Amino acid sequence: MPNEDIYGEYHIDGGENAGLFVLKHKDLDVAMVQMDVMTGALETVVAVYLPEEMPPGIRRDGRNLRDWWKLRGIPDSRAGFRQVLDCLDEPTGQSLMLASYGLSLTDHYWMQPLGQELYWKDLNFYDNDFSDDLGNLLTDSAEAGAEDKYEPVKISVYSPASSVNGDMKKKWVIRGGSRYLMKVSTGCYGQQAVNEFIAGMLHKRLGWTNYVTYKVEKVRTADGEAVASLSPLFTSAKLEFVSAYQLLKDHKVPNESSLFHELIRQAEFWGADADMVRRQLEYTILVDFILSNTDRHLNNMGFLYDSEERRIVKMAPVFDSGNSLFFDREVIPHGDSLLDIRVNSFCKREVDMLRYVEEEMISEWDLDKLDGFSDEAYISLTEYTGMPQQRAREIAETIEEKIEYLRKFSAGKKIWKRVKYW
Repeated sequence: MPNEDIYGEYHIDGGENAGLFVLKHKDLDVAMVQMDVMTGALETVVAVYLPEEMPPGIRRDGRNLRDWWKLRGIPDSRAGFRQVLDCLDEPTGQSLMLASYGLSLTDHYWMQPLGQELYWKDLNFYDNDFSDDLGNLLTDSAEAGAEDKYEPVKISVYSPASSVNGDMKKKWVIRGGSRYLMKVSTGCYGQQAVNEFIAGMLHKRLGWTNYVTYKVEKVRTADGEAVASLSPLFTSAKLEFVSAYQLLKDHKVPNESSLFHELIRQAEFWGADADMVRRQLEYTILVDFILSNTDRHLNNMGFLYDSEERRIVKMAPVFDSGNSLFFDREVIPHGDSLLDIRVNSFCKREVDMLRYVEEEMISEWDLDKLDGFSDEAYISLTEYTGMPQQRAREIAETIEEKIEYLRKFSAGKKIWKRVKYW
């Protein structure tokens, strides 16, 4: 890990350079920006040096760079995060992120204080180790109890954990020299972590290869044991992740088109093969349907961008299926109710997403490969969580019902229409 006397905190210049930073893409100077050094917020873009090096989806004049920067950080909605900030004497998630120069394990962008001579090779988290301090604090915060337990402490905040968004508690860990993302499930029987593992079993059965593998682990928190998922890094010092949201955020969707089709067009504009994109999007819709994943929003899908070729080279692997299998529902729906599930994605209703799946994709599926899959899901739920067996059995039954609906869909039935099938 770099010497923290040099790299662990940026130097606040009180002179004419106060708050001025250079947005870097590796070692390239992309733009000069004015930052609020107290809150970590990006205030203005002072100058753009290399517009072609702006992150994909960001205007070349940098007008929407402020939102891009904010979205890199931990959201205020994450449980326990306010207590962590108080503990560290940091005002915001953006100020915490800026303390690590905005470095992440998602892409190759970072902020260099004007006047400091720093280099990507010495700083980046792909090649340099980082402390567990911040990650441990972030994943234990919600269980530690009352706020008065939190007192400002001196720990190393030089960590990519400050630039991982999403509401689940998570951190990056290094094992055997490799980077893994650990997401800790503290509620709902820890089911979100187990759902990721179950999704991997589904991909394997279907023969799909472009997905993130997850392992389930038990981890110790301030209040005892919790369930966590562990997944390997899928970016690299060559390939960056670009979310679908990043490509579409400031893109106007024509009236005659849809968000789904515009995403394909935008990805193609950035160099991706349109057929490859459509195929994975359709596949994802189908597996999400089986798992009743309600949260396939535009930050939960995306692409791998080659920073040297400046183009999208492939879709990112399918990831983030934790909000599935009715993890937060007290009553498990069945029958017709499974065709009225609300989702956060291209459509408001899950079943309407199937309209985007072309006959060629569903005709390739051998649904017989899923015989026994619901039993595997049941075993995983009962083995790794403390949920009652009856609840696990009901969840497994929804998988069988969803597969049966897909059989009807593959036979040409428009199951999004309100027709009795049961």
